[in-house]
Amino acid sequence: MTNPKRGEVKLTLSSQTFKCKINMDVLMRIETGLGKGILKTAQEISEVNLTTMEMIAILTPVLRSSGKDLSEKEVGQLIWSTGFTETLKIIAELLAFIITDEQQEGNVQEVANG
Repeated sequence: MTNPKRGEVKLTLSSQTFKCKINMDVLMRIETGLGKGILKTAQEISEVNLTTMEMIAILTPVLRSSGKDLSEKEVGQLIWSTGFTETLKIIAELLAFIITDEQQEGNVQEVANG
């Protein structure tokens, strides 16, 4: 079970479930990997303007927070097998969770690919 008040979320990519913990370190790693702030990134994803490398830069530190030391190549393979559209939806919900920290039905807490 995850506790969203402590930044815990469950992500499912390519039939693998990761129990992740979003904290300041994860946010800093995302921003460093992207070279821009999280709010700018959220704006870009709302405009469907996100590259594959940016998707990897977002998901790698998040998935690593689950305790699994995934390489960027492995994260790319997860994105590929999940599908770009589904992965974009997962990232959008993840960014909404980070920014708003609100619990919503269908939230990233239990995101699974269809």
